[in-house]
Amino acid sequence: MGAKMRDFSRMKKPTVRTWTDPRTGKNYLRVRTTDTNGKSVSRMFTDPAAADEYVADLTKENKRHGRAAAVNSDEVAGLALWRDFVAGEHTAGRDAPALRDVLSGALGRLREGVATPALADLHKKFIDAREREAVSAVHLHALKMRLNRFVSYFPADEPAGAVTTERIEKAMASMRAGGLAPQTIKGIRGAAHGLFQWALDRNLVAQNPVARAKAPKVTQGEVGTITPSQLLGLLNTALQHRPGAVPALAVWAFCGVRRAELGRLRYADLDLKRQELRISAKVAKTGVTRFIPVPPALAAWLEAAEAAGVGPLGKIVPGEGDKLAEGQINRWLRELRPLAGLTEWPSNALRHSFASHACAMTDDYSRVAAWLGHARDPRLLIGRYRHAVPKDAGAKWFNVFPEGYAPPKATRKPNRKIA
Repeated sequence: MGAKMRDFSRMKKPTVRTWTDPRTGKNYLRVRTTDTNGKSVSRMFTDPAAADEYVADLTKENKRHGRAAAVNSDEVAGLALWRDFVAGEHTAGRDAPALRDVLSGALGRLREGVATPALADLHKKFIDAREREAVSAVHLHALKMRLNRFVSYFPADEPAGAVTTERIEKAMASMRAGGLAPQTIKGIRGAAHGLFQWALDRNLVAQNPVARAKAPKVTQGEVGTITPSQLLGLLNTALQHRPGAVPALAVWAFCGVRRAELGRLRYADLDLKRQELRISAKVAKTGVTRFIPVPPALAAWLEAAEAAGVGPLGKIVPGEGDKLAEGQINRWLRELRPLAGLTEWPSNALRHSFASHACAMTDDYSRVAAWLGHARDPRLLIGRYRHAVPKDAGAKWFNVFPEGYAPPKATRKPNRKIA
């Protein structure tokens, strides 16, 4: 058949006729038809069998498909747009959805009269709302990165209410095929869930399609920790070269707070008389107040820092705003780790080391989870921290004192005799 498909409902019955070229005088077999716009289309043959086969194909297609076999100029242009889109998706390492699914979804939205905002507009409204809520700069940056990645898998003018669970799962499969790690995809899914839940709460969409989209399975590996002797070297190095860093590093190591929480803490949050650190709802990532015990080792390092000239006033980490505070923490670590001989530094080393040694010492995962701020589900601790450090090494972490410091001995009051 020819390259163009024709509207057979408007065609005359194709027949083979002899035609002579007036310039050369040669004879040909011509099959003349009309396309969907009524334009005459001819095809020449020199072999009678080929001409008869062509006519038979046209007749068969007309009988089998009729008008459905036709493709007009507008449909040809649409197909060209689709092929350009598919080529772009393949170049980006993503799998394009089936054309039939796209057309079915678009027609369904037209029939249902979807009145939800475009996905791009919903994305912008959600980010603007989060900015007004004054969330931390680190959290906002991560949210933007994840949502930018998520919405890139859908047309910008896609109605938010037309996004289905199936399409979200296909997008996550494309992310995995493109090389993204399961943990990264899980974070993107979480951000998308927050976006649609926010829209659902405001009646901007009828449902949250992400809620039923299965999250990728993440295999948790062993956490990285440092040893008590490495902690002693780090804190001694800080006391010698950067005394101002000692309180922050000691609180991080002996209380296991999150990095962002550490940047918001003030000395007033430390109650040494009651031996506890208060993580207020304003400071906590989860927005829930919690209390963490202050071990004697932490109090000793705070005393050592004060003796070195560090006044216990204001913020533990200098710098207004999460971004500035986090930058200061990173500068301290970059300077002190090489001086302390710590050539390898696991991700989130001090928080993970606290959690690992606390789990080994107490064997009470629910309590440690409460200190860390994920008390709702201690399964993560059980799965990742149960064997992170030997059980007999747990208490050693909380007995890392400054050199030359004699920890107070526990005194036992004599029992009174009952008359």
